Amino acid sequence: MILEYKVVKRHLDIICSILGLIILLPLFIIVAILIKLESKGPIFYKQLRLGLHGKEFTMYKFRTMYLGAEKEGVYELKGDTRVNRIGRILRASSIDEFPQLINILKGEMSFIGPRPPLTYHPWPFSEYTIPEKKRFMVVPGITGLAQIRGRKGLEWDRRIEYDIEYVDKFSFIQDLKIVFITIYKVLSMSRNLNVAETAAKDRKTRPLKLMYISNDKNIAKIAEDSGVDWIFIDLEVIGKKERQGHLDTVISHHKLEDIKDIKDKISKAKIIVRINPIYHGSKEEIRRVIQAGADIIMLPFFKTKKEVEQFIAYTDGDIKTCLLVETPEAVENIDSIISVPGIDYVYIGLNDLHIGYKRKFMFSLLADGTVESLCNKFKAKKIPYGFGGIARLKNGVLPAEYIIREFYRLGSSMVILSRSFCNASKVEDYQTIEKVFKEGVQEIRRFEEYLSKKDYLYFLKSQRILKKKVYEIEENIKKVGK
Repeated sequence: MILEYKVVKRHLDIICSILGLIILLPLFIIVAILIKLESKGPIFYKQLRLGLHGKEFTMYKFRTMYLGAEKEGVYELKGDTRVNRIGRILRASSIDEFPQLINILKGEMSFIGPRPPLTYHPWPFSEYTIPEKKRFMVVPGITGLAQIRGRKGLEWDRRIEYDIEYVDKFSFIQDLKIVFITIYKVLSMSRNLNVAETAAKDRKTRPLKLMYISNDKNIAKIAEDSGVDWIFIDLEVIGKKERQGHLDTVISHHKLEDIKDIKDKISKAKIIVRINPIYHGSKEEIRRVIQAGADIIMLPFFKTKKEVEQFIAYTDGDIKTCLLVETPEAVENIDSIISVPGIDYVYIGLNDLHIGYKRKFMFSLLADGTVESLCNKFKAKKIPYGFGGIARLKNGVLPAEYIIREFYRLGSSMVILSRSFCNASKVEDYQTIEKVFKEGVQEIRRFEEYLSKKDYLYFLKSQRILKKKVYEIEENIKKVGK
């Protein structure tokens, strides 16, 4: 249905742009004469913009400013002296946008769609997050959802949210509503000025936070020096053997004293500590973890909002908190759970969660949409999140590259480096461990840099490949089990 409307929309764009250029030709001539009489310079203003899939194209406008005015800044603010007298009229009436009929005829733009941003502002294409790049999945337009909801007064993050909403609800009815509201705003001469700079500063795309589980202070130091952000200490023992004893997982048997030992050894990395599920001694355990110097405390295997409320109350705001979502009951109650104030991070624990759902492979929940549904809920609450674990690139039953692509598509900001990334228990010397860490982390960072240049379509294709691979792995597991 969407594909059919895209074809129809393109034909409408061609017909309407041709008619528009013919009907508006006398106006074009009048405006051209007025511009030339007003100031020296060309009639049209040409500017590079980002279009479909982030590709650059030249967008046309009637020139409304004096020559060289853009060097003074991107924004038009109230009382802007760069805009000439004719330009103010053209901007107020939106006539300055009419030459974009040429862009529409060429297929670079549409009448309705996300407004094409500059190639360098608010950010270069590589600095949009992968979820934000979804806005580039449709042809940009002269007007769109963001323009009728607030135009230039909106923060850029909010504009992008509206652009993504437009893509998600792509339809003829939505376009029709935007057309009528745009006409009303143009006829009412509604103001379209920036109240201030609306692009966030320091918007460089952040790499994934990497976690590694270890209570060895020397390995923790090696991991930190290699670029690992969080050292993971695992105090959870209650019920874990019963749940995961049949799997190729490790009960860590870390101790409270390990927190201080590692704290004394590292200087930049944070220490995240997984405690036991809520039990009669939770309050005392949490206080001891805080006193030992942990930076983040993680609650595992909870099922209800009440347990999370107890956890948050016990921390009393003295430490950053992280929820480990790893039960079907927690997934079922997730809306009420993440409404509890004081949650700083959420992590989806696929090991226990896939057992709870009686699935054969932990990443089945990534392929079937369970993880994506949860990520969307965390994103809506603006709570940073992560899921699963990864081996080194080109390693693992499901190669790490496919999982990392999903991290970026879903907006995940953290990941655990699994035991298969560096199984320190099977390596005798620290020198080898250091080599594994440095090479492995560098590979991940290079791959992240590569991904930052890709558009959203690339990640949709990767998602389809991942689903196919997960299905193949599930089938192989079934055959082995027979």
